[in-house]
Amino acid sequence: MATDFLDEIVGVFGDAEIGETGGGHGQKGVEYQRNWAIVQMFVLEEQGVTDFLFLFEAIQDIAVLDSPNSPKKIDLYQIKKKDRGEWSWAGLTKLHHPPDPTKKTKSKTKAKPLTDVANSPLGKLHSAVHSFNLLDSSGRFISNAGCDIAMADGSNAATSLPVALASLPAHLSSLLTAAFITLHKNGAAPPDLSKLVLEKADLPVDSTSTFTIGKAHAFLAKRSPKHAGQSQSFVDSLLAKIGPLGTRTAKCSTFEEMKSQHGYTRDEFVEALGALEGVIDIDYYLNAWLLQLQQEGMGILEVTSIRAAVTGIYRRQVMGKGLPEEVHIASACDEWLLTHEDPPKLMPFFKESLLYLLSKFPFSKPAELQAHFALRAINKCVAPN
Repeated sequence: MATDFLDEIVGVFGDAEIGETGGGHGQKGVEYQRNWAIVQMFVLEEQGVTDFLFLFEAIQDIAVLDSPNSPKKIDLYQIKKKDRGEWSWAGLTKLHHPPDPTKKTKSKTKAKPLTDVANSPLGKLHSAVHSFNLLDSSGRFISNAGCDIAMADGSNAATSLPVALASLPAHLSSLLTAAFITLHKNGAAPPDLSKLVLEKADLPVDSTSTFTIGKAHAFLAKRSPKHAGQSQSFVDSLLAKIGPLGTRTAKCSTFEEMKSQHGYTRDEFVEALGALEGVIDIDYYLNAWLLQLQQEGMGILEVTSIRAAVTGIYRRQVMGKGLPEEVHIASACDEWLLTHEDPPKLMPFFKESLLYLLSKFPFSKPAELQAHFALRAINKCVAPN
């Protein structure tokens, strides 16, 4: 039975009218989709989901399976950014908006062909969801912009929580159902509007990466607090990994090929977290040391100066523009550390080392020397033997 499920996925992927081919979005739209996927991975982890497989640009923009080996459920996502305004009924369905029979109106709406729905966002999403007979399938239209559609209960999809199309008022649901039927083969099951959901995403368009890094920081602060400061590098590594998965256009004849070309699994996500655990977070220890120095009597201005100097060192390292004397300062710090034992308190340790470094580098700022010393001392402590 598992083989039948996998064959069904490959079959839908191979359907030119349903499967994606990659690279069909502008760069900003692609960035939005990838960041949404990473945020969703954090959400699934926090929910305690034990397994998942993300497929990029394979079936709709993103497909999420409940297992990379024996899936039983597939959730399909159309993820669209919108720079201005909200999504209208016509924009989502390419259908006319029939008047509400419960309200009196003199205006008449010109009907559009029901078959126009085939090229609409919801029409494409429905076709993909309806293509699955064995797997439990559902679809979500997700955007930073809301959908300006009044629901049967009087709410509006633009401002409400995620809402299923089954909640549409009768005059809209009947029209949409009739339109969806034009996409079906003879004898196919009727449309199930409860399987399609409209959702407004919290992810903004103009500060996408900042939002994702913030989510990563919150996630790591709970899962691995000492690595919360590495949230940006963690997000960057995930984006680098999943980026190529949405650009591949080669056809896949097996599920394994699909996973290889388009897939990212929970095992890979957990492995990325494990790799993060193996990275020494110097900032974590630096903050602890500076706090200890302050508790031992170092002034807040001096502590702040050291922190600012460390930031400058990091910035120069990233830009590849280290100062010529920095190599010699680091070497002098290492030499001093070799001849001094583990101190019971940090303050005397720092003061004594500063006197030594000033004797060798009299024109350097004390905070700069102390910053170098702190980094070299921490590296000595945490570096593997």
